[in-house]
Amino acid sequence: MKDDTYGYISDEINLAVGEKTKIKIGFMNAKTIIYSGMISKDIFSIVLLYGTGNQGFSYNLFYPKTLKAIKIDNESFYVVSVNEDKIVLRK
Repeated sequence: MKDDTYGYISDEINLAVGEKTKIKIGFMNAKTIIYSGMISKDIFSIVLLYGTGNQGFSYNLFYPKTLKAIKIDNESFYVVSVNEDKIVLRK
């Protein structure tokens, strides 16, 4: 996992398939997201992970490739680019 927690003013978030990072949601919360690739040529998926080890759960969020702004847990992100291998997001 990347050491950075991306906050309100941040650089671009670059994730390859299977990579995970933490993003700041709200004032004190941080969530872990994982880019899980494209399930078809028009749809990509991001996993939102809660908890770790035996006490966690996660779920997939599916978005169309043409969408330029996505919401992850009530926070908006701009999709700079997305392909089969990586995604670039900006808060």
